[in-house]
Amino acid sequence: MNSQNPLSSPVLWLAAGMGLLVGLMCLLLNFDEGFGQWLGEGYAENGFPELNVLSSTAPASVIALVIFTLGSVFAIDGTPGGRRRVMLLLSGLVILAMASPVLALWGVFWNPLALLVTVFWSGLLVMIHAGNRDKAEAFEIAEEQNVVRMNPPVSPSEQRKQK
Repeated sequence: MNSQNPLSSPVLWLAAGMGLLVGLMCLLLNFDEGFGQWLGEGYAENGFPELNVLSSTAPASVIALVIFTLGSVFAIDGTPGGRRRVMLLLSGLVILAMASPVLALWGVFWNPLALLVTVFWSGLLVMIHAGNRDKAEAFEIAEEQNVVRMNPPVSPSEQRKQK
């Protein structure tokens, strides 16, 4: 586990920034438009109440994008073990995906695709970083354990005095 302050690591901010950049580009290019139509039609066919559409570019969606991206990056970085990190990322993605049907039950349609892509991308980047950092830390620990303590060199005259 990283014992340093995670806010001072530029790699974490870079991973979050790259994820946010991908998410914002998805929003600007209407990447999720077709998926949103399919999802909305599926909700209508399955008897959900009439839905008020929450736009992907609405302030609440963009704020959620930033909060969940930063939260996932710091949570994944602070979690020890590669398998745990993968499980945390996948669990977070499932929870974020299930937010859409829950909001639809309340009569709000929200398309989570851009958020899912953003969190997945930034989570993948931070998992790569954390895995490499763990390998480097393990190498440093192994190197420290293999160090043989040597006595400082002693001059011949000092050796005679010790006898």
